[in-house]
This record gives sequence, structure tokens and C-alpha cells, in this order.
Amino acid sequence: METIDSNVLGQFGKGEKATLKKGGRAVIYQRVSSKEQESGFSPETQKECCYAWAERNGFEVVKCCEGEHESAKSDTNRKRFNEMLKFVKDKKNRIDAVIVYSTSRFSRTGTKSFSILDELESKGVTVFSATSSYDARTADGKMMQGVEVLMANRENSIKSQAVKDSGANALRTGRWVSQPPRGYDMKTTRARQTITVNAEGELIRKAFKMKADENLTNEEVRVRMKAMGLDLCKQRWSSIFRNIFYAGYFAHPFLQGDIIPGPQEPLVTLDDFLKINNIVLKAHTRGYEAKMDKEYAPLIGTIRCPVCGHNLTASLSTKMRKRFGREVGYYVCSRKGCKCNASTKKVNGAFTERLDSIAMSPQHTELLTLQLKRAFPILNHLEMEEVAAIKTNLTKKQNEIERIEYNLATAPNAKVQETCTKMLEKAESERDEIMSELKERDKSILNLNDYVSSGLNLKNNILKLWELANLGNKRRLQNMVFPDGIVWSKENDDIEPVSRNEFIFTYGSNTVDYGEKENGQTADFCNLSALAPHLGLEPRTP
Repeated sequence: METIDSNVLGQFGKGEKATLKKGGRAVIYQRVSSKEQESGFSPETQKECCYAWAERNGFEVVKCCEGEHESAKSDTNRKRFNEMLKFVKDKKNRIDAVIVYSTSRFSRTGTKSFSILDELESKGVTVFSATSSYDARTADGKMMQGVEVLMANRENSIKSQAVKDSGANALRTGRWVSQPPRGYDMKTTRARQTITVNAEGELIRKAFKMKADENLTNEEVRVRMKAMGLDLCKQRWSSIFRNIFYAGYFAHPFLQGDIIPGPQEPLVTLDDFLKINNIVLKAHTRGYEAKMDKEYAPLIGTIRCPVCGHNLTASLSTKMRKRFGREVGYYVCSRKGCKCNASTKKVNGAFTERLDSIAMSPQHTELLTLQLKRAFPILNHLEMEEVAAIKTNLTKKQNEIERIEYNLATAPNAKVQETCTKMLEKAESERDEIMSELKERDKSILNLNDYVSSGLNLKNNILKLWELANLGNKRRLQNMVFPDGIVWSKENDDIEPVSRNEFIFTYGSNTVDYGEKENGQTADFCNLSALAPHLGLEPRTP
């Protein structure tokens, strides 16, 4: 056979001989996860080792990325780490290698790390460990790197479990292991831990009391507490009302679902805490929470489905909104397979007509008077406390306005003047809101005789009492009148009570006061006490 020069045939070959590139452009990534690690595992130590490795192996270090105080247990939450990856993947930077002190410095996410390593490899970038002897570009080197990644993940899991076990043990011995909720201050030493209620906590205590006693919605609580100086959003109040820490108990992920008594002073009794959280009704079979703060549907929690007997929820018709631009509400049954619904306008109208036909029996006037007198000092004391808190907040806000006015008058330039002007407008608006709330609350503090007189005037006008009440007190009143709820009858276009409070109310009682009401000779209710809806005798189910 004729001998042919291999260089001639070589032009027809496929692929290339596998060779390991020597040197290149590299990025150093060093990380410590906490300040405590710096003393024994400092960034300087890591960088020195990485630079030495790069020099021995012919790599030019073009960038050093420092991920101080970043934990490697989650790659997605590491800001510096992800900035490094973005730089390395950018083709214009022409990076060949990432040099780390050890594989555990790169990632501790176990098998999730492999996808990052594979992606970098596909872009021609290799991760090298400066303290390892293998070459991660070879088959054996990749295997060793994989083992180190899994070992780092195992080490991280062991540490994590140790932290959880230690935390659970501390919790069970009465030591809180996280930041305490709003309203509490905590001081921890090696010997002891103290958890005390601060000024904000006293306001939160009042909020729990309002929620439990007056059945307020979270929005109503938010408005009243803002006037008293604690401005939180409605969602934050929802979180507070569901946090059992305020009832004197510990609940923490380390406890794996267990609830244990804590040493902290509770801001609400356990009974009131449970009462507050029982206000939220569960829609049957679907597990959704029925939102109660719907002004257009005050009968939520009272009205039941005529088909299956479960509580109705409420919603606005998207079809009517899109087609006619109108907000039309419906009471609906969320039970699977039940298609019962009724217009909120029609149902609410039938309910108010039923209330308009109710009057308290004259024989209970003396008993009601006694109840009003006994309740007055308690309720009036709470009102006066709230008013005092609002006045204190008003003073603070006025002082803030004076400081802003001084800063505005002495502002060195136009930019500072503009900022001060905006701050002043906001502060003055907040002051006006507080003053408006204070004016309304001052009306609710009556003397005993006026208070009793207001309550007795309302006893024969249950409808007016219901209309004057806020959403929470509307529900308290309707549940007092109809303790077992009501059912909507489409056949009669009317509500049908499941039961009624026979002890307090009689139907169709044409008393002298009620006759005057029918003739339009009712008293002026506009300035009656806001405390009136709080009162009443406990209903008895017949």
C-alpha cells in the first residue's frame, strides 16, 4: 500500500484531540457566611490561597468577587454569588475559570449545584478548588468535585439540624430564639432572658380588646389605632391577630407545629384570642376563608343557604361590572354542587324590613336600664383611655409639625425646602385625621343619664340601632336577634329566621314608642352614643 502523508489525510479528520488548556482568564470567588467565621476563616486567607493557585497554574485573575456573610445553603438568595455568575457567563469577559478556596465555598446545595457547574462548563468555564489536588476538567476530577459538593451539602444539613435541635431545646426551656413580635422588647444574656411589653405593646393590647369586644374588622381597627399613634396596614393587623405569641405561647418552626406556653406577658387572654380567630369563617368543602369586611354584605355569618344549610359568602358580579359598570353583590353558597345565590340588595332589604317590625317588650325596660347602668362605667372607661391615647398622639404630631416648620424656615437650599414642604403637608394631613377622630370619639363619651336615655330610645328602633352600628356590631346585633341565623327564601322573596331571641324581642309589638316611630316621630339619633351597639343581653335559643 502506498504510504500517504498523514498531514494530507489530516484535513479529512473529525473532532480534535482532547487537550487541557493551560492558563487563561479567571475570577476568584471567596465567601464567609457570618462575621463569626471571619476570625478563623478570613477572606484574606481565602484570597491569598486562590491567588497563589492561579499563579502556579498560569491563570490571570481579572476580578475578585467577595460574598461576605452570604450563606451557601441557597444559591438563589446570594446577591454577590449571582453577580459573579452573570459576569462569568458574559462572553465579552472571556472567562475560563472560577477559582474558589474550596468547593464548599462555592455551594452547599448538593445536587442543585450540579446544574450550575454543568452550565458553566457548557460555556467553557471550569470551577477549580485551590485546596484540592484534582483537575475538575478530567473525568476523575469531576467525580471528586461532585463528591465534595455532596459532602458540603451533608455538612450543611448536619449543621442545620443541630441549629434546629438547639433552638427547639431553648424554646422548650422558655427562651425565645428569634426577634420578638412588635410590642415586645427582649434582652438576652448567657444567664437569662427577659421579654417585656413596650409602649407599642400597650396599644396592641387595646387593639386586641377592641377586636374581641366590639367585633371590629381589621380595617376598622387600623383606622382607630392610627389615630392613637400606631399606623400599621390591615394585613399587618391580620398577622398580629393570628400570632399566638401575644396570648402567651410560643409557636416556632423549630417546634415542628407544637405550641408551648411562654414566659412573656400576654397582651390578650387565650379565650379572646380564640374568639378573635373564630370570627373568620371557613367556606365549606373548599377551604377558602370567607372575608368578613364586605360592607355590601353585612349578613355574612348570619345568612344560611336554603338548600344545604351552610353559611353563605358574598361576591361582586364581574359580569355586571364589565357589561354595565355597576357593582352588584350576591350572597352565594360556596359548597360544591350548590348553586344558591341571591342579590345582596334584595336580601338586605328584606332583613331591614324584618328589623323594622321588631320592638323590645316593655316589660324588659327596667332590666335593660339596669344593664345599661352596669355596663356604662366599663365602656366609658375604655373610651376615655382611647381618647387619652389619641390626644397623646395628637401632641406628638403637633411637635413633629413644629420641628418640620423650623427645618423649613432654616432650609439652606431649594431642594431641602421642597422636601420639608412635602413632609409638612403629610404631617398636617395626618394631624387633621387625628383631630377628626378625636372629635368623633369625644361625642361618644356621655354622662350616665344621657347614655341610659340613648339606650332606651333605641330599644324600640332596632333598625336604627343596626344602621348606626359599624360592620362588626351589625353582626353582633343580627346574631343577637337571630341566634341561629336566617335563611333566604326565593319562593317568598323574604328571610326566614331559623330561631329568634324570644327572651328579648317580641314581634309586631305596637308599643307607644313603636307607634310614634311608624308616624315618623322618632328621636334624633345622629348624636347618640357609639357605645350603644356594644350593649345587650345574651340571647337564648328557644
